[in-house]
Amino acid sequence: MSKWTPWFAAVALVLATSCSSPATTATTAPTVEPTAVPTTAPTEPAPTATAAATDTPAATTAAPAEATAAGSSGAEQDFAPKERSVWNTAVGLDNMSGTCAKGSMLPVYGLVQITPQGDTLNWKSQEPAPYTFNRMQVNLYRYSGPTALKDGVVTMTLQFLSDKELEMNREFVADADPNCTHTHVYTGTFQWARP
Repeated sequence: MSKWTPWFAAVALVLATSCSSPATTATTAPTVEPTAVPTTAPTEPAPTATAAATDTPAATTAAPAEATAAGSSGAEQDFAPKERSVWNTAVGLDNMSGTCAKGSMLPVYGLVQITPQGDTLNWKSQEPAPYTFNRMQVNLYRYSGPTALKDGVVTMTLQFLSDKELEMNREFVADADPNCTHTHVYTGTFQWARP
C-alpha cells in the first residue's frame, strides 16, 4: 500500500493542477473585461463638447455686433417737408383685387403741393380739395376716408424715403364698384420749396 501512496499523491497533484488552471482562466477573464471597458473611449465626447463650447463664444461675439448695427440705424432721420413744397408724382399700373365689374382706372398724378401743419400734411393735387394726412411715425403719414371727388373711399399711405423722394400706396374702392379694390403705387420727387 505504501507503494500506491506516491501514485495517489501524483494523481491528486495532477487533478489539483488541472482544477486550478480553469480557476486561473476564470480569474483572468474578469480582468480582460475591465480592460475592454476603458477602450470604449469615454474621452472622445469630451473634445466634442469642448469644441461646441468654443463655437458658442464665437456666436455670442457676433450677436453684439448685430445689435450694434441695429442700434445705429434705430434713430431715423425725419425726411418729411418742413415747409410747403411741390413734388412731381408718377403712378404705377392699377392692381385690381376682388370682384371687379368695371375696368381699371387711373387716379390723378403729376404736381402735388405738400404743406406741413404740425403732425399733419396737406396733400393738394389736381382734385378739388386737399387731403389731410396724419403722422403715423417718422416719415410715415396716412389718410383714410372719402375721396375729394366723393366717388368712393380711399386709403393713402405716404412714406418719405429721403428729403427728395417719396412713395405712396393708394387703395381705392369706388361707390359704383364696391367689391373691387384698386391699388396704385405712387413715386414722387421733390421739385421746389414754396414758402
